Amino acid sequence: MHLNKILFSLLIMYCTSISGWSQQSVSDSLTVANFNSQAFKIYLSKPDSAIALSNKALALASKTNLKEGEAHSYLILSRAYWAKANYNLSAAFGFKALKFYENNYDTALWGKCLLDLGRTFCDLKNYKQGKVFIDQAAKLATTTGDEKLLAEVMREQSFLFIEIKEYDSAERSADSGIKLYEKAKDTLNASVLYGRKSRIYFNKGDYKKSEAYNSKSLLLDSLVKNRRALGVSYFMAAHILAQAKRYDEAITSLKNSIRISQELHNLTNIIRSHSLLADIYQAKHETGKAYFHLKTASSFKDSLYSMEKNAQIEEMKALYDMESKNKTIQLLENENQLEKQKTRNQNLLITFFSVAVVLLGVIIYVLWRMKQFQKKTNQQLALKNQDIESQNEEIRSQTDSLYEVNQLKSKLLSVISHDLRSPINNLQALLELVTEDHVTAAEFKELSIKLRGNLNVTQRALENLLNWSLSQMEGIQTQRIVFDINSVITEVIKLTEDTASKKQIILNTTSNTILSVEADINQIQLILRNLLHNAIKFSDQGGAIQVTAEKVNGLCKISIQDKGIGMTEEEVLRLLTTNEYFTKVGTQQEKGTGLGLLLCKDFITRNGGELFIESSTSTGTTVSFTIPLA
Repeated sequence: MHLNKILFSLLIMYCTSISGWSQQSVSDSLTVANFNSQAFKIYLSKPDSAIALSNKALALASKTNLKEGEAHSYLILSRAYWAKANYNLSAAFGFKALKFYENNYDTALWGKCLLDLGRTFCDLKNYKQGKVFIDQAAKLATTTGDEKLLAEVMREQSFLFIEIKEYDSAERSADSGIKLYEKAKDTLNASVLYGRKSRIYFNKGDYKKSEAYNSKSLLLDSLVKNRRALGVSYFMAAHILAQAKRYDEAITSLKNSIRISQELHNLTNIIRSHSLLADIYQAKHETGKAYFHLKTASSFKDSLYSMEKNAQIEEMKALYDMESKNKTIQLLENENQLEKQKTRNQNLLITFFSVAVVLLGVIIYVLWRMKQFQKKTNQQLALKNQDIESQNEEIRSQTDSLYEVNQLKSKLLSVISHDLRSPINNLQALLELVTEDHVTAAEFKELSIKLRGNLNVTQRALENLLNWSLSQMEGIQTQRIVFDINSVITEVIKLTEDTASKKQIILNTTSNTILSVEADINQIQLILRNLLHNAIKFSDQGGAIQVTAEKVNGLCKISIQDKGIGMTEEEVLRLLTTNEYFTKVGTQQEKGTGLGLLLCKDFITRNGGELFIESSTSTGTTVSFTIPLA
């Protein structure tokens, strides 16, 4: 008796669930349609949000077996991924949508699928396959007399003809499409075709017409909020301005294009924009900025490659999940048929109870298996990502090391082949003249004085070269001791007086008291010699150089001040912030290698100090550095 009551209650529940099924089905259908409608409105301006909404619709449609809702979700996903320039995923979802709409009563959506696939294959540079789909859509539009579909065919035909450089055909298609869209008051698509006409005239060399059509396209894209087209229109505007050498306006347009493309994650347009920026800055002789944008374009190309690879992985996973779901649905349908057959011979309530238990077990098992599979897949992907990142880091490190070694080799060869070989050749020539009695004793003495000066410069260059090479290869050890900095300054001034006297330059120092510091004395001497020689090199005849040492904020600050030719702000910034080799001729055409100041910066850092430069053209330069007090 108690069992009969339980079975009767289950029967009541079963009947109630059947009566409520139709209401739930309608509600699910409306929800799917609402998600897809929202996604369609924003796929051009916010493709990521559109993808999220379409995925929700797809999940619910698959769960409730709403085939038309699934197909519409696939179509929107195809367009949203196209807006992000992810053409592989766009094609994959496009084929899924076409499978449903092909030979369907809704010829408009059938035609849209064909055109979407045609445009995607054109973007993938597969123009032959793209033309096949566009021609199929054209035949469908002609057969059904659908002017809206025909206009869309004209739109995609114009793009195809531009890509294969058939500009007259492209222009005819664009004009036909514009006429149909303006008749239908479709501003969004008309704007796209004005952009196409701009490209046509640009490629034909008529930049004035190209600029006029692009300006119209920019305005309409802004009004209809077609963010993807707006980014492309800004890029086209920059292309036209760059051709007219209006570089600053072109740079502004490209910055707008990059900003919009970054919001949409349209890596293709970002790469093109940075590449064009590199060309513009190269034309403006701003090599540093040109190199930056070229490097940025290269990094985005790497990102595009990674994204395409990840997209392929996600696509395969999505296909696998879909096949698994279809198999599960088929299995459930087969089981349902068996259960129906059993109901003919068994009691309805007992059958219903058994099916409910079986279904519950299947659902729990499937969910558990899916969770396990997802967990395993995530772990494998995480391990692969770690391996890839580790390999990339190792490659970057090796690249940096090879670049530094190559720079070191190039500079060494340059100095040895030019700055050291020239004085040695002069000495060899002089010795040959003396040996062959071609010069008198007085001439030999005069030449020897000049040659001595050259050899002194060469000796300093060789000393700097050896020390710098050792420092780059970590062959120099800094050994700090306590010593009087003023006595070292005095000693270096005495060693440099002979060079200064040739230009009648006076070397002054007010450092008479003992000032103890803790540093490597040999490295400090080399720093002072190089800085004093630079001060002499860039001072005028009869000038004066002041060397001082003082306590500042718990450190010893040594300053070398001259009244020479000075430097620009750009030169000072370059010396302080980069490790590039920089040199220029002195007031009497003295030359240098550019290694001296690099070596000074290195040794100052090794001794715990910091370098400062204050300079302006025609008024002189003050070079200062700090080292720790004892």
